[in-house]
Amino acid sequence: MLDSVETAINWAANMTWQGIKPIVHLVLTTYEKGIKVLPKELKQYLPEWQRSETLPKWDITILPI
Repeated sequence: MLDSVETAINWAANMTWQGIKPIVHLVLTTYEKGIKVLPKELKQYLPEWQRSETLPKWDITILPI
């Protein structure tokens, strides 16, 4: 059971996917709402994105170059 932040971080840090462990960090920064990246700036990253067929708006895999 994920009953504390420490437990959740340890659980996430010990996961693996295809033998690869994630790098896990606790972020305490509060992000401002409404900040967006301009389409012109975002365009350079789009070739590295692979969108899901079932959830194209929300599920994106970023492919390494």
